[in-house]
Amino acid sequence: MSKKDKIKAYWEDRTKNNEGKITSTTDDVYLRELEIRSIIEEIKSLSIKKSVMIADLGCGDGYSTMSIAMKMPEHNFCGIDYSQNMIANANKRLNADPDLAKRVSFTVGDVTDLEPCLADTLFPCVITDRCLINMESYEDQVRALAQISAHVVKDGYYIAIENFVEGHKNMNDARKAIGLPEIDLRWHNLFFTEDGFEKAIQPFFELVEMKDFASSYYYATRIIYSKMCQIRGEKPDYLHDIHKLAIDLPPFGKFSPIRLAILRRK
Repeated sequence: MSKKDKIKAYWEDRTKNNEGKITSTTDDVYLRELEIRSIIEEIKSLSIKKSVMIADLGCGDGYSTMSIAMKMPEHNFCGIDYSQNMIANANKRLNADPDLAKRVSFTVGDVTDLEPCLADTLFPCVITDRCLINMESYEDQVRALAQISAHVVKDGYYIAIENFVEGHKNMNDARKAIGLPEIDLRWHNLFFTEDGFEKAIQPFFELVEMKDFASSYYYATRIIYSKMCQIRGEKPDYLHDIHKLAIDLPPFGKFSPIRLAILRRK
């Protein structure tokens, strides 16, 4: 089995084990709420006409897509994911909300080969949220970016929340400074370097802005809270109130691997 197939199998299995739960795509549910909030803010800040279709690529079980759609009734959304189990769960969620189903749809598709599910459809805005880090190689990430660009209108926008090596190192350096162990990269993740990301997008997109929107959250949860847990001999809990509080902290520093890029199609 190739690494790509293993990564896909991981998500298929995770979906089965988390069916009906809010933890299908991540255990850090408050981080996801911060991501959803940030995506909504960015879409609202862009010059996008009302009643357009926005694509969420790598949508998982549809939780984020539907959450964004509920807060943005002026737009329509389509979610695409290569995990059949994820899309099956997304459609179960959607079937429970007939009104939302009028503006949202989900389908199986591969971000490295979008023509089978999107044909020649163009969008004024496309979203990915921790999607490209689940690629087998940098070459696949570039291939995905090329596919995304082929489905964004000229001067349209691509909002990418993805992970970067530099922020991960900064977080681990801060942890090490107070006697915490490093947090390793997960086997199924391939983080970008900042230079590598800029090189990968250069043929397709102009970088409008890069935001460290989750740095304060990571500093509070992965450094301060983690040290408190170490001192007390407790296991960190993603549902601890500090996670809920941390999503409202003003952003500072570069202590998060997760960054938000606003890109414009060339």
